[in-house]
Amino acid sequence: MRRFYKIGLILKIVWILLFINSCHNNSDYDFSPYSSEGNLALNDGTTKSPDPLESDEGWGGGQYPWQIIDGIRFSTNFWTSGLAFTGGKEEYIDTCGWRQATINFGVPVQFNRTVIWMERDTIDHYYIQYWNEENKVWKNAIEVSDKIKKLKEYYLIFYEEHFKTYQRSSIAYEDTFPTVTSSRIRFLFNNCNSGHGWINEFEVYYDKEGERPKCMVIRK
Repeated sequence: MRRFYKIGLILKIVWILLFINSCHNNSDYDFSPYSSEGNLALNDGTTKSPDPLESDEGWGGGQYPWQIIDGIRFSTNFWTSGLAFTGGKEEYIDTCGWRQATINFGVPVQFNRTVIWMERDTIDHYYIQYWNEENKVWKNAIEVSDKIKKLKEYYLIFYEEHFKTYQRSSIAYEDTFPTVTSSRIRFLFNNCNSGHGWINEFEVYYDKEGERPKCMVIRK
């Protein structure tokens, strides 16, 4: 009996290793500089919604909130892209503290996955929240901690592949959570113990059952 238990344990370990390793092949990652199909937050500039206008103001070269929903994950011009928050440990422009980026869809939509493309991997603890219209409060879809440690699994892969082709890079903060329905979503964090934070693109998805990518980075 003990022998069969050991064999079963070995097979389980092998299966886990195969699953983990399958997510380390470059073919598992989407290196495209553009958002994937189905991005609910995408606005090509032809409609009023979705919009990012409730987000905090940026500074320096990151004062362009509309760029976080334009479908472009990173710009070849470092100093004129996305939303760079004030504060952080360096206290750029303002003191550190709570910062947020909000996307207003205009109408209630279902979603259960976000991919926020950041300029660097400096934000370690944050919340993905949705607006509860009935109670007029923000509720947590998910609270994320120790993210930088998790990002190390694929950070260099993205960095090398992006620079090889585009001479620029961006890192994907991807999170999944139970499906919620709301007209607004926000990324909330406190930057007193981190870099100030700089968003290049804020993507939102609704994955139907059986359609979610197997790896924790969007696949083509």
